[in-house]
Amino acid sequence: MASDSDLTTDASVPLAVRCVRALMERHGLPKYRQSAWLADATGLSYAQAHRRMSGAASWTLEELERVAALFGETLADVVGFSQTHGSVQGSIKLGGVTVPCELWVGQEVRNARPDSVVAVKTADGWTALTASEAVDQTAYAVERLQAKPNAVQRKAIAVLDDDRDLTDSICAHLQADGYDARPFYRTPDLQADVRTQRYDAFVIDWIVGESSTVKLMTALRAQDAICPIIVLTAQVLTGVVRESDIADAVTALNLVFSEKPVRMAILSASLTRAFAAARS
Repeated sequence: MASDSDLTTDASVPLAVRCVRALMERHGLPKYRQSAWLADATGLSYAQAHRRMSGAASWTLEELERVAALFGETLADVVGFSQTHGSVQGSIKLGGVTVPCELWVGQEVRNARPDSVVAVKTADGWTALTASEAVDQTAYAVERLQAKPNAVQRKAIAVLDDDRDLTDSICAHLQADGYDARPFYRTPDLQADVRTQRYDAFVIDWIVGESSTVKLMTALRAQDAICPIIVLTAQVLTGVVRESDIADAVTALNLVFSEKPVRMAILSASLTRAFAAARS
């Protein structure tokens, strides 16, 4: 699964999704608001809107044309712009300060003027800097740059549950609470994503598919000793999951337990308390 920051450029993401993401971004709609905005503007449910924005559900040409019109653009404008002007998240060096920014990267440039701004790709991602600082690095033209010096860094939370509607509902609630909540429906998808993406907290179902997520939570705890991990389950009363197994995991891995059906307000309160405890 591609992260939100890759959705406008990753070729594995459906073209329609890349087109709509790029359309919304250049009109100033932040990523965490896009699914909710689409639901409000088109009458879709949040789950339906999120599935379209994540590529899990297909777009029709009529839907694309309708969304384009809401922003005063044509379908041709949306497709043409997105194919050539995708943006990437990066940073810009201003003196001794590094500021997050969004970059529209062009072609490789050679012999650029020393005082011109170029983009370089490093192990940490894209960085904008002067050409004089990009010595011995492959430099690319910067077609557009949008700095975000006042952006509030929202805590990123991964939500894993194979019940898509529940996962999307949890994410929508956490987004409304100011978190950057990202949905996952399969354990391997989250396992792959955490190799490159850092999360401030996790909300994980005890059983995903047919398998327990204890090994996943053990690995996450090994990487971060204080990161809040909330474990969900509805299987204790049914006898599918033994209460003692959850109790042992809660103790050993410092988990927060929340029983289904999920009570959103209590879930948010549990996260707030867990973050406060982690800081103390």
